[in-house]
Amino acid sequence: MKTLTRALTCLPPGLAIAVMAACSMSSQARPADRNPLAPDPVQRQPASYYEAQLVELPLRVRSYDLTGRQRRLPVVVREMHPIHDDVRDEILVIDADDGRNYMWSIDSYDFTLHWRTPIEKRVDFEPLSTRNYVFLMNKDGEYQAYDRLSSPREGESRLVSKGRFEGDTFPSAHPASNDTHLFVPATNSNSVKGLSMISNARGQGAESWAFPRAGTASGGTFMQVNTRPAADRETVAFVNNNNRLYMVDAQTGEYRADPYLEAQSRTTPTIKDDLVFVGSDRGQLFAWQKSGQSAWVAEIDGLPYGDIFVEDRWVFVHTLEVYDRKVATDDGRGSRLKADVRPGKLMAFQYKVIDIKDDRPVYELVDGDPKTPYTKEPVWSEPDVGQQVLMVNGNYVYVLYEQTEEFLGEREKAKLRDEGRIVTKADELRTVSRQLKVLDVNTGRLARPEWSLNLMDFAFVSGSMQERDRALYLATKDGYVFKVYAGKNKAAGGG
Repeated sequence: MKTLTRALTCLPPGLAIAVMAACSMSSQARPADRNPLAPDPVQRQPASYYEAQLVELPLRVRSYDLTGRQRRLPVVVREMHPIHDDVRDEILVIDADDGRNYMWSIDSYDFTLHWRTPIEKRVDFEPLSTRNYVFLMNKDGEYQAYDRLSSPREGESRLVSKGRFEGDTFPSAHPASNDTHLFVPATNSNSVKGLSMISNARGQGAESWAFPRAGTASGGTFMQVNTRPAADRETVAFVNNNNRLYMVDAQTGEYRADPYLEAQSRTTPTIKDDLVFVGSDRGQLFAWQKSGQSAWVAEIDGLPYGDIFVEDRWVFVHTLEVYDRKVATDDGRGSRLKADVRPGKLMAFQYKVIDIKDDRPVYELVDGDPKTPYTKEPVWSEPDVGQQVLMVNGNYVYVLYEQTEEFLGEREKAKLRDEGRIVTKADELRTVSRQLKVLDVNTGRLARPEWSLNLMDFAFVSGSMQERDRALYLATKDGYVFKVYAGKNKAAGGG
């Protein structure tokens, strides 16, 4: 990537002066990159310093200071996870404070504190929320369950259960959740388990289920699930290694549909607007109705992979390009060509819904290039550089361009794991650049020159794929959480 220009050069004169003053302060809160070997911050920038870097965005800004007014040393933020579900929208933040880890629940709209609780330890999966609990689960199948909704008890432990679920469930992929169940792909039984959280936090009860059930016909062909399921209150969707997309009832595990993808899938399924989106190595991007009927299919030049972002009937997907790589022969005397993949493009597709009187609606893919009559082209595309679509709001799409690199040896990683500094894969990476661009959603071009911001001072950046909450969430390592959100006329939260 080219060297990124700092957002400070775009500030109005008054704010520029304030920021220059803040920049002159001595601080350890701003390492050049997210480096787990760097010392934790002991001094801080004021919130106004960070807010000034976001002022050019056509959005409002709110902030929350985790350190409070009485704390002498800053909280060190390790993780930030916005949660949007049928229970409530909140921001879960995990910190390191005086040798211990705490989890905070902050309201996404009025930025009040729901609770703050010590946790047993950090884990390598993201928090899983149900109606009554927040679960922290790791790849070894161990879990911690914390009370989510009772009256505030700041600083007191909200731990209600921990251990392993019945049957020693070892995840083969990241679990998912809705307000009643956890959905865990299990390695030891080649199944997906729906663990009920209705009556307790131990996954026990009549509402727990497994798919496929032992002895059923599909059990012989069902293989391991290696990607995270998608779930809402009604449906769980997951891709099996037998090249099928399974859709089952979220409450009972009852089979609904299993459309054939004809090849393996490198994407995690996404549920949006009663459709399930998934890709396959046949170079296809699918939208399936929950009944198993096809809504539409896009032929893609490449292999879809990674997360699929869907909002306002826009669909964004990354692709891999297949190419021939020259490798040495086994005897070392010559070379041969071997098929391999490399990053291809980020593609933007759009679909529309046609209402039919007294019948089901019809879904139709918008053709980005009518000159190709046999293929529905994307509306636009750009080279895949690892960018992440964060939010669609009106005519704008907010995209994070982040470049990271491996830089630690195995001995250093082992030392940091023992110290609790490395838990997730992201902890092992050093950030080289982090830039936010606001693009015209219809063309993929930069909407305005000033809407290209350097976000290196924000260690954590997430977006919202929710109509009710068009927002970006950001956190700094030294204890600030920010929400940058649209106005009420854009159906956003935040007031």
